[in-house]
Amino acid sequence: MKKRIDLTGRQFGDLTVLGKAESNQKGRFWKVKCVCGNELVVKQSDLKNQVITSCGHEVTEATKQAKPAAPKKAAAPKKAKAPAQKTSNSTGYVGVSKVELKSGTRYKANISVDGKNKHLGTFDTLEEAVAARQEAEELYR
Repeated sequence: MKKRIDLTGRQFGDLTVLGKAESNQKGRFWKVKCVCGNELVVKQSDLKNQVITSCGHEVTEATKQAKPAAPKKAAAPKKAKAPAQKTSNSTGYVGVSKVELKSGTRYKANISVDGKNKHLGTFDTLEEAVAARQEAEELYR
């Protein structure tokens, strides 16, 4: 049986864990307090994976002073990210694989959405398959 971790008193970004919270949803939830004073309930996995590090408050002089001086990751504006490189397949790209046929080499693009694999098509060039995969990532995000 897995050992339960007590996060009470721990700091995650701007949030300080106050104690365990009850929830009807699956998972472990914690009551947290932000440096701005807001209290909210957050899923444990979101805290530990740094998905949620604040209540979403606007940064003001008061919150800058209340917050301990620790380096924080700056949120970069959303832009088209480079295709993920993967060394365990022959193409080097996630969701794109090489298919050897009698007529020549083709490239197959796939994406997994909600646990189901979606075939995006087969393409003559690697670049076309990578572009299709990137479009699907944007569409299913």
